[in-house]
Amino acid sequence: MLGSFVISSGNKRVVENVKRSSKLWKLLQYLVTHRNKSVSQEELIEKFCEDEILYNPGGALRTLIYRARLELIKSGIPYADDLILSKDRGYAWNNGIPCEVDAEEFEELCKKAALDIDEDERLKILLEATELYKGDFLPNSAGDMWVMPLQRWYRSLFINCAYKALGILVKYGRNIEAEELCVKALNVDPLDEKIIDYHLRALLAQGKHAEALTEYEKTQDMFYDVMGVHFSDNLRALYSKIKRPLDDTESMPLEDVLDEWLKDVDFPGAYYCDLSVFKVLCQIESRSVPRSGRTAYIVRIDTKHVPGSKGGSIMKQLGMTIPGCLRKGDLFTRSSPSQYMIMLYSLTYEDCKMLVNRIMSRMDARHLPKIIGTTIKSVKPTL
Repeated sequence: MLGSFVISSGNKRVVENVKRSSKLWKLLQYLVTHRNKSVSQEELIEKFCEDEILYNPGGALRTLIYRARLELIKSGIPYADDLILSKDRGYAWNNGIPCEVDAEEFEELCKKAALDIDEDERLKILLEATELYKGDFLPNSAGDMWVMPLQRWYRSLFINCAYKALGILVKYGRNIEAEELCVKALNVDPLDEKIIDYHLRALLAQGKHAEALTEYEKTQDMFYDVMGVHFSDNLRALYSKIKRPLDDTESMPLEDVLDEWLKDVDFPGAYYCDLSVFKVLCQIESRSVPRSGRTAYIVRIDTKHVPGSKGGSIMKQLGMTIPGCLRKGDLFTRSSPSQYMIMLYSLTYEDCKMLVNRIMSRMDARHLPKIIGTTIKSVKPTL
């Protein structure tokens, strides 16, 4: 029931077919979930035969039960005809036939892991539990009211087990396993900051700084797009730890240092950098303006009035459009969930307006809504 709905015995399997008779599968799911009790006809009619309630709801339920039994029999599963019992003016899953349910086993393992036991034993149980969790509870029935709280419950159990297991794995220096568990947990909840933190630290502990940087930037963009917020201070503090070894040139000959720094500069369009780097470069430009005499302008493109997912889509398109409209020496950054900022060198104010119009026109050519607002300001010299 975790990740999909499958009934199996030996090499015989009944696999949920979402294209055919969803009521049949949902009835089976409901009976298995509530297999420790008899479910009344009234409860089943309300859940699965509500649209026939004015006609013959009892007959509709009996037909659905018959079809469910027939589906089990056709699969060749032993005792298929006896798996659903008529009992106490209702129906029940036959617990007289031994049955193992992954969701129940998973919950039992979570309970065992919470007992006062040896840490090694606890880790073993936690890893067994997280391995058993193959995905959300009954994902194809996620919209059903009775499924939603159970889905949230099992998901929260999994994430809590992952927290505990990761804490022990990191303590023991088992960073490869920690990384693998983080990847699985982030597939369940890609925006869990605690799991993201564990993932980045596991990568750093293995010396995978480039991978950690890629993961950091990808996840940061996801936070912007989905939640409209920045990373927490804890995650942002990791950025310098990720970047520092990538910039470590202490023992390298100067020629090798320059080769390393410049090997990736030959890419088309403007240069994208992190907001913290953009701020530093802006400060440097402000200090150099009086001496160099060149001009520098900051352009802000703002989409904050575009609602919901449409705003996120426009920001993605902007991120792809901006580099091709600017020169290689220009810089840009995503300064907030709804804004980009661009630094332009050695141009007039009119040139800057022309570049902004070029970005606007290319966005319009993609049949996207107009950008809400743009602002252009010169970088003032530091006195």
